[in-house]
Amino acid sequence: MTITINGNGTVTGVSVGGLPDGIVDTDMIADNAVTAAKKGAGGILQVVTNTATASQSTTSTSYVDTGLTCNITTTGSNKVLCIVSQSYWLKRDSNYNYGGIKILRDSTKILQILESGTDTSPYELGASLGNTTQTRLFGRFNATVLDTPGSAATYTYKTQCAIYQNSDNGTFYTQADGTVVGKSHITLIEVAA
Repeated sequence: MTITINGNGTVTGVSVGGLPDGIVDTDMIADNAVTAAKKGAGGILQVVTNTATASQSTTSTSYVDTGLTCNITTTGSNKVLCIVSQSYWLKRDSNYNYGGIKILRDSTKILQILESGTDTSPYELGASLGNTTQTRLFGRFNATVLDTPGSAATYTYKTQCAIYQNSDNGTFYTQADGTVVGKSHITLIEVAA
């Protein structure tokens, strides 16, 4: 095939693989021109993130939303790396207090540290302080989960929390509550399968 340099600066007649290595650099590739298939397995396709700042509190012994949530629209049957940093504060006017946090994709639980068949024993966070009239536990729940949601769709990832004992003013707080605890963060990374 004849290679022709045209008067308008274009070249015709070059076959696939006809350029020597190193001829095409990243400046010559159009933005977003590399498809997921070309990135290959493990390639990062997109990153979305969200921060929750509004104070939430619950006395529920059943899991309820914390206010930390993030949506992602996947482009295929790829994986989603979910990274959570959830601030919390457990309070009870007694000598112990426990609570739990879990991560969900839509209504499907993808992580809970201590499993119970009915999700009614949220024990993974807590303190027992012996002979005391108050229990206060401040902290940050950090977790990373590689999830396989399925086909291309929009998914909502979120955290939920529950208190084990709500008697004696047992309360589970998330996000900012005055100067007690801080913001919570969630990051979703679509990873090529």
